[in-house]
Amino acid sequence: MKRFLLLSLCALLLFAALRGSVSAQAGDSIPTYYGTVGPILQTHCVGCHSEGGIAPFPLDDPQWAVRMAPAMAAAVQSGRMPPWPPGGDTPPLQGDRRLSAETIRTLVRWAEAGAPLGRLRYLPLPSSDTGAAALPYRLQPAQAYTPDAKLSDDYRCFLIDSAMGSDTFVTGYRIRPGQPRLVHHVILFVIGREQLALAQSRDGRDGRPGWPCFGGPGLSGNPADIGAPLGFWVPGTQGTDFPPGTGFLMRSGSRIVMQVHYNLAAGPAAPDQTRLELATAPGSAGLKPLLGNAVIAPVEIRCPPGATGERCTREYALAHTGMRFVAEGSHLLCNTSPALYQARDIGDGSSQTTTCDRPVTGDRVLLGVTAHMHLRGVRVKLELNPGTPRAQTLLEIPRWDFRWQGQYWFQEPIRANRGDTVRITCVYDNSGPIPGPGGEPLEPRYMVWGEGTTDEMCLGFLSWVRP
Repeated sequence: MKRFLLLSLCALLLFAALRGSVSAQAGDSIPTYYGTVGPILQTHCVGCHSEGGIAPFPLDDPQWAVRMAPAMAAAVQSGRMPPWPPGGDTPPLQGDRRLSAETIRTLVRWAEAGAPLGRLRYLPLPSSDTGAAALPYRLQPAQAYTPDAKLSDDYRCFLIDSAMGSDTFVTGYRIRPGQPRLVHHVILFVIGREQLALAQSRDGRDGRPGWPCFGGPGLSGNPADIGAPLGFWVPGTQGTDFPPGTGFLMRSGSRIVMQVHYNLAAGPAAPDQTRLELATAPGSAGLKPLLGNAVIAPVEIRCPPGATGERCTREYALAHTGMRFVAEGSHLLCNTSPALYQARDIGDGSSQTTTCDRPVTGDRVLLGVTAHMHLRGVRVKLELNPGTPRAQTLLEIPRWDFRWQGQYWFQEPIRANRGDTVRITCVYDNSGPIPGPGGEPLEPRYMVWGEGTTDEMCLGFLSWVRP
């Protein structure tokens, strides 16, 4: 009898243990916020989606995360979030924000299960710019700037007092937005002594710090005068350290222009004084200078069929661009002509293409790449040696979004030799009205090269060092 009771008790204990194990396994198969989902959001999302951030709702708040779970699942399945414009055959890049297939499955399964919270526990601190180590050389505009509340998007350039007493290498940078809720992106340009007077004349001309700008700093009709941007920042990014043994050489007397894009849809205007931090080394440090060159194609974007009037003429476009030299000169560089573009069948105007092949003028090691268009841009691609057995994509952005630009660094350097060919291809949609940067509708018109809101560009930058 005692043996029977003992065996029965053991059987009950074993059943209970097995049941608990099965229950735990079943529970573990359903993701929870405090189990697996919260850490994913902290790592990949809350750099933008946090209280006071530029995104419209916080995902470090579990109640908000539960509420937005279906929308979040749809966004990650489609690839819209997290934003990572490069795609296609682009080679592996540093800082890739795309989620793994397993991470996407976890978020989708969580949403399908009703977004359970799970057992309360502390989550790791979010990955954001505040976690990037501070750098010693700190700069900011002389005065705070309050974005124009009448605009939905305000693009402003600031001249930074960054004059170097001697040649200096910049080896890394951090950008610290003063108003993370409003600052959508930042681009850093370096200008030389010859452009300083013009920048100073524009600074504060309208009674407010800085000057309005769109696309570039607006100080030259020739993109080659600006060269490759020093850096970019978009929400959620960490600071940038240039490849080891390299640096961006700032010549004595050169200055930094910081372009800030404020998005007023995120909240009311407030004073901002975004800060820049630099890591530097003496010009004598023996680093390899990061060099760069622009790759451009002509811009000849026509009005859609049926649209007429003065604004649909090339003459009107040329009369209203500050970059006529580039608009005309790009055809000489690319062995094309306006007549060639005007003879094309553009269909409804939604897929107008421009392209240009340029020779590589010396042996170089490619480290990074950037592309730039404006609001009508749809797709952009840069290629090395297209149409040959050595063809390689350098950057492909299949769905261009002006608001999500970036400076991309290859995981592995790419060798380019004298006589190789670099091709840039840009595609534009000029089939109908689109929202302008201030929220106003922009009707189609003929567009050529220009820095204005209603102008366009087809521009790439290659960052490289000599072998």
